[in-house]
Amino acid sequence: MRTFLLFLVYCFVVTPVGLVSRVVKDPMTRRRPARTTTYWTAPTPTQAR
Repeated sequence: MRTFLLFLVYCFVVTPVGLVSRVVKDPMTRRRPARTTTYWTAPTPTQAR
């Protein structure tokens, strides 16, 4: 019985929250800005030791 209740909670609470959060905001910021053509960024110069 406990397994069934956990299954219901997962299906009706956890899954919709995850889907809504992905639609509203990209949690890993995988999307690049619309005007950007590349992901490459120039490395910052460091001083030699």
